[in-house]
Parts: sequence; structure tokens; C-alpha cells
Amino acid sequence: MKILKASFTALLCLFLLMPLPPSFAQFPSPPTTATVAFDFRQFAPYAPDFVSPWTTLGYEIGSFHTNYAGFERVLRDYAARSDRLRVFERGRTEEHRMLYTLVISAPKNLARLEAIKADASRLADPRQLSDEAAEPLIQNLPIIVWLAYSIHGNESAAFEAMLEVLYTLVASQHPTITELLDQTVVVINPCQNPDGHERFVTWYNAVGIGRPEPFAIEHREPWSIYGRLNHYLFDLNRDLVMASQVESQSAMQSFLEWHPQVCADHHGQTVNYFFPPAALPINPNLDRGQSDKWLEVFGRGNAAAFDRHGWQYYVRDVFDLFYPGYWDSWSSLNGATGMTYETDGGGWKGLNWRRDDESILTLRDGIARHFTASLATLQTAAAHRVERLRDYRAFFVRSITEGRQGPLQCVVFPPEGDAGRRQRLVEALLHQGVEIQMAKAPFTLKAVHDYFGGVQPTREFPAGTLMVTFDQPRGRMARALLEPDTRQDQAFIERQLEKARRNTKRGPNAPKEETEFYDITAWSLPLALDVPAYWAGSRPTVQTTPVTSVVPPAPPLPPPAKTAYVFGYTSDAEARLALRLLQEGYRLATAVRPLRAGERTYPRGSFILRTERNPETLHTRLSLLAGECGVEVQAINSAYTDTGITGVGSEGVYTLRPPRIAVIAQEGVSQTSYGALWFMLSRDIGTEFTPITVETFLDLRLSEFNVLILPDGSPGAYRRAFGKEGIERLKLWCREGGTLICFGGAAAFAAHKDVDLTGARLVGEEGDAEKDGPASAPADKPGAASDEAAGAPETGSTPARYREQGRKKTTARESQKTVEPTADAATSPDAGLGKEPLPLPGAIFRAVVNREHFLTFSHEQAELPVLLTQRFFRPSKTGTNVLTIENPKPLSGFVWEGNTERFVRQTAPVIEEQIGAGHVILFADDPHYRGIWHAQRRLFLNGLIFGPTITFSTGLR
Repeated sequence: MKILKASFTALLCLFLLMPLPPSFAQFPSPPTTATVAFDFRQFAPYAPDFVSPWTTLGYEIGSFHTNYAGFERVLRDYAARSDRLRVFERGRTEEHRMLYTLVISAPKNLARLEAIKADASRLADPRQLSDEAAEPLIQNLPIIVWLAYSIHGNESAAFEAMLEVLYTLVASQHPTITELLDQTVVVINPCQNPDGHERFVTWYNAVGIGRPEPFAIEHREPWSIYGRLNHYLFDLNRDLVMASQVESQSAMQSFLEWHPQVCADHHGQTVNYFFPPAALPINPNLDRGQSDKWLEVFGRGNAAAFDRHGWQYYVRDVFDLFYPGYWDSWSSLNGATGMTYETDGGGWKGLNWRRDDESILTLRDGIARHFTASLATLQTAAAHRVERLRDYRAFFVRSITEGRQGPLQCVVFPPEGDAGRRQRLVEALLHQGVEIQMAKAPFTLKAVHDYFGGVQPTREFPAGTLMVTFDQPRGRMARALLEPDTRQDQAFIERQLEKARRNTKRGPNAPKEETEFYDITAWSLPLALDVPAYWAGSRPTVQTTPVTSVVPPAPPLPPPAKTAYVFGYTSDAEARLALRLLQEGYRLATAVRPLRAGERTYPRGSFILRTERNPETLHTRLSLLAGECGVEVQAINSAYTDTGITGVGSEGVYTLRPPRIAVIAQEGVSQTSYGALWFMLSRDIGTEFTPITVETFLDLRLSEFNVLILPDGSPGAYRRAFGKEGIERLKLWCREGGTLICFGGAAAFAAHKDVDLTGARLVGEEGDAEKDGPASAPADKPGAASDEAAGAPETGSTPARYREQGRKKTTARESQKTVEPTADAATSPDAGLGKEPLPLPGAIFRAVVNREHFLTFSHEQAELPVLLTQRFFRPSKTGTNVLTIENPKPLSGFVWEGNTERFVRQTAPVIEEQIGAGHVILFADDPHYRGIWHAQRRLFLNGLIFGPTITFSTGLR
């Protein structure tokens, strides 16, 4: 027995010394590190009547994700006990979660909170405060610091850090905190995206077990979960230009109410922590002297705090201040020192994450860094209180002074074009706090420029013209949104051009340098909304009245009609009314030629409701819907036409088939593209649709839907989802009357040689008969736009996820100041860039409108602005090129000199193919991009309204 025991012991020792087989070795224990656990209780003592959030919630900080109801439970307890905290409710999300603004300060400051807010307002408007009166106010006013968390709902460390910051500020009795609150008013936006946050944490808490392997399921959010985005799948840190979402409107209103001098927006997840100074480019409407100075001050303040712990961080890389729709750049344009903070732990990295050196990063680590940065920001602000307040006022003084100088001093909007879009533009500016005036009488301006490059020596504008002059406190913000083109740092541009030059010298399989464009470089609102506007280097001399709200006059109600009701088609409002009527089952017709009825002439595409073909409820229901949509409807009592060949009973009138709309929603589809479409159809237009997967479409009867929309996404993902048999079924569905509408990457899918739904081909891609020989690499080769880079959704693959930079995702659709294209690309200094088309970081071009096609009903102008990014389509030789680019010079945004003008010329941003009784409609880019882009909206709506009806038999293409 002893011999057996000895033998067994020896074998056991030998076994334990043997290397583990792969099946055991794949889950090694996390290596230990020499770091000391972060002390979240460093500001003791704490008031005994306050318990930490984690005591209330029942788990340790960083061991579980806190849901929104848990936060509200903690908040209610603190609000009931604290004399340092005030809670303000400011509306609800789409999923009915309350949005809050939390204000924390010393009790003496809270006692005079309204006075502090009023004094801050006076600092932000030098017209209310003389220099002599300003200095005493500055000496005595606490500095106001805005701390914002979790604008992207899956950046979870920020939400947890917010709870710890809240507890520390309301409960700590440490002298550092009490002195800090004497000098500051801390305004906290605790969660900017509650709906997205709740999706993410509910999912993660259900599936996460804390595995650090990057391939673990807990690091891969499903398409329908992706918590970065809000309810309508908008990226709220891109929404501040248009402010289409309720979360944005609410937060902006609160920010402008409190007038913070410092703003820190907390994000994740990066390789290491990021804080300012920011990267280039910087929006030129900022005060660079002030901006650079204070970003350096706060950067060094954070660095000192992080260096005490030996933590890794970086500055001046990736995160810029150019696009005005981010919270850091937006707050900076409103006078604050606006900053993005990016932590490394948490979010999609989960509770634990294995770094490339095998060390383990935890959610707790990410929380600790955000907590430290928040407190360091408050301490830095308090230490520089007087100087920062003084510079804050100086920002607005210079804003007014500079608004009276230079070639761009005002923008005017005459009462022309689509009144609804003009209203939308006014609403967006009012959300920004921009002052708008309405002229009481006609006036004249000299040297007037339109947004298409035209100049008139003088132009007269009628009474009712709206105007924005830049000599106002929010003049910098107004200019950033309204200027035709935003210039960029020349040093930054040269660096990108040099990268592109080096890339052209590399072999087709050699790795290429990525450019640093981080977002779109063109967003000018008059162009994006296609609103007639003019700018000048002087300000109008005319009596005005301020515009404080937009309430359009109600249209007159039509009297009962004997023959028909008619409404013209000139705006989005009429398209909305038409779709509402079709959806409710009323028999609506359209005139494909100019219509004459009731001694009036209506444009092509106008709408007719014939009384004899509709129920008796028509008059009552039409009056209600027309009032809601703001559409004037005419009652017609005879079908006889006094002139012309087309009346309400003519053969040029066709009954419209109601659209039954399906939208593909699944992995491989861009969530933001789907979300922008969802928001537009549901909220702006009020039209129903059904989200489906490709698999569902392939299993349905062909007659279930007559419109199918493919949002922007990965062309390869669409090809894989449909497969060869699915593509044939899609073609059959089109031939039998279906209207297929494709955006961006979906349009590239339709144009692929193996799909062949159109005679168009992508410039430079395989199948492009006009490409420039072997130098133009196919899109699936290195150096060209791949599926992954071509509009793939943020969760499309793990590698793409690893490139996520928290606040902004690096994509090919982002950029800077226009470099004027040369007349002859072959002789350009950058002619070497002309070998293959380079993706654009979002630039605006003019497109020629084909006014003989049903997609351009309601468009009588010769040109439309279009946003182009990474795809250019050769004109179709078998279909209709609805929009074409003939002038390659951009209206706004960055282009590659020696490249873009060569490849964009004679391309088609919108194409329609007739396939049997149906249509394929291609948009090179998403026509609803970020809810900002409205210029092509009616082309898209026309596909819904007229696509199921108009074919060759109508005599109109």
C-alpha cells in the first residue's frame, strides 16, 4: 500500500508539472499586477446619514452594472437628505424615463441659486453688463462646471463614476470637497442617454460572467441591443447640430440656462485614458487663444492627478474640436472650456478585458479614472475661478465685436421655398440660443452671395425675411452652423495629403496609413436643409422684430367639394399629407403633368381626391389632416379645364397605390441609418412601416409589401444575407411591381456585378468599365473601400469594435477645409493622387436635377445640394440618372485635390432602374443622414408615394 501511495504521489506530481493541453490552457488565470486598488473613500469622513450607492444597491462598485431605476433610488434618497443637492426634472425620453439636471454646491450657494444663474447669464451677454460692473461680479461668482455622463449608453464606466461623484459631493466632509463646493456650482447631466444605457446594462447583466477574452459573448452586443445609441438609434453626440432628439433638446436648454464655464463629457472606451488638449482640427469659430490656453490648463490638472497613480493616458490625438455637433465642441462654441474624457475600462470591454500585453483591465479601473478626472476638473476650475470667469465674458465680448467684421456678417432667409424646412431651420437655431430677427419692411443688401456660389451686386428682400446677424453673444455658434464652408487647419490638411501621397507609392497589398479625418467636414444648414439663404458682409438696416418661436399660420379649411379636392406638391408637408391619406385608405390620385383645376395651375405630381371615388368621411377627415400637416387644399366643383390638356379627369391622372413598406433591420445594417429612417418616417412623416430581416423577406409572399428599403450597411453583409437565390427572388419581386430603395452600402450591393440590379457601377470597382486600368483597385482589395469600412454598423465585427473611440468612431465619412480643385487634375501638384478614388470625409456638391422623372416631382429648381462620402456611381446606361454631378468643385467640405474632381465628375448620386413593373432606386449616400440632411428627402418620399404606381405605362420615367 505504501509503495502504491508513493507511486501515485509521484505520478500526480509529474502530471501537475506537465504543460496543460490546449483545451485547458485557453482560459489562463489573469496575471497579477503590481497596482494598488484605487481608494474611492479618499475623501473621508462622510456624513453618517448618507450611505454609499453600493450599500443601497447591494453590490461592490464595478462588480455589476447599475440600471437607471437603481440610480433614481439613490438619487431620491440623497435629494431628501442633502442641503447640497437640488434636482431638476427636464422631460422624458421616448421610453418614458425621466431626464434630470442635478445641481450641487455649498448650501450658501444653493440659497442664492437663482441669483447665481442670473449673474452667469449677464456674463454671457455683454450687452447687459458694463466692464465696470462685470469685475465685482466675477470676483464673487462661483464657477459653474457641467459634468456629463453616458451620452453613449454602453459607455458604462461613466454612469458608475457619476454615482460615485454624486455620493462624494453630497456626503464628503473632507476639507477638499467642502472648499471645492464653496467655489463651484456643479451641474451634472447624470445620464444623457437613459434608453440606450438601459438596453446595454440589462443585456450585459444577463449574459456577462466577467470573462476577459475579447471573443467572449459579453463583449459583443447584438444588433438590436447596441446601447451606444438612443431609442431612435441616433448618436446623441452627433445630434447637436440639428437637435432632433428630445435628449439633445433637453440637455441643450439646461446648458444654456445654467451658462457653465467648464464642460467635461465622459466617454469610453479607448486604449488608455484621453483628456485634452484636443487634436487638430479645431473649429475656426472658436477663440483659439482662449481654447488652447484652457485646454492646456485642464489637461495639466488631469495629468497631475493621473500621474499620482502612475496611470497611462494620452492627449492631442484622435479627438478634435471641429464638428460642432459634439458636446465638447458645441459647449466650446458657447463659451465654455469643452472637453471630451475617454476612459479605458467598462463598456463593451465589460467587467474584465484582456489587453494586448495580457494584463487585465476592469470596469472598476474605468470608473476610478473617470472619478479622478471629474474631481480633478472641479479642483482645477476652482483654482482658476476668477481668471476663467473673466475669459468667459471676454469670449462673448469678442463674439459680438467679430460679428461686425469680415466678409460674413449676416445670413438672411427670404420667404421662399419649402416653408416647413425654413421652419425646421429656425427651430434648430432657436434650440442653439441663436437670436433671429424678422424684417418689418423690405430692405436691400449689397454684395449678396447665395450658397451655390452666385453673387449679386445688390438684392432686395421683402418684409417677413428672417435674418441672423453674427454680432450677438451666440454669433460664433450661429456662424459655425450657417457659414457656407468651414475652413480647416492648413497644417492638418497638409499632413493628410502627405499620408495620401505616401499611400499611392505603396503596393496594392501593402498596409496604408489611415487619415485623421474624424467626422464630416460639411454641414452648412441652409445647404443640408435646402433652404434658400443668402449671406453678406454687411448687416441689414431695417426695423425688425425678434423671432422667439415658430408657429406657422393654419391653412384655410376647404369648403365641401362637388368634384374633387386638389393640393399642390411643393413641400414636404404635401408629401406627408399624401402618405397619411394613402395609409388611411383614401383613394388619392396624382397628375404626372402640370394640372389645371379651379382656374389654377398646379405643378406635376400634385394630388387629387375625387369625391365620387372616396367615402363621405373625406371632407371631415381631409380638413383635419390638412390642418395637422399645414397644407392648403382647394375644393374643385367642375372637371372642366379652362386651358391646357390636364384636368382632374384627364388621362394624365393616375390613382396611387398605397405603399406597404418594409425595412431591413439586422446585423450588417447601420443602426444610425436605420434609426434616421425610423425617426423620419415615424415622427416627421407619420407613416407606418414594418422592420424585417432578409430571411423574413425571403419567406414572405411577394405581395406582402410593395416597397422594401435597405438602409446603409455593409455591401458584403447584404450579399451574404440574400445569397444567390435571394437575389433572384429580389429581382422577381421588383419585376412584379416592387420598389426597392437602397442607401449607401446597400446601393453598392445593388450595383455589384454579382447582383446586377442596376446598370450603374461604383467608380473604381470591379465591373466599372471606365476605371483607369490596374491602378484602380477593386473595393475588396487593400487601399480601397472594404465592406468593413463601407458603412458597416458599429457592431458589425469585433475588429471594428476595437477601433471604437468612444465619442466618435473613426470612419471614412469624416473631415476638413476645402482645398480648391485644380482645373486640370493631370497637371495638379497632387496628380499622383488620381489613381483611384479616395473616400471623402463628407463634402457637399451641387447636383443637376432631372426634372422629367417622377422622383423629382415638386423639384423645379435646376440643382440640389448632395452630401457625398465614399462612393461615386457611374451613370446608369440602362436606367435614369435622377441627379448627376457635372461641376466637381464642392460647395462645402474637404476634397482631395488631384483626385476627387477627377472621379466625382459625371457621377450619379441618385439612380432609378425600371425592372419589369417595379423600380430599384439608389442613393449613393444616406438621404436622412443624422437627421440633418433634408435636401433629398422628397426624392425619397416620391419613391414611396409614386414608385408602386408609376411605370412605363404612365409614359413617365
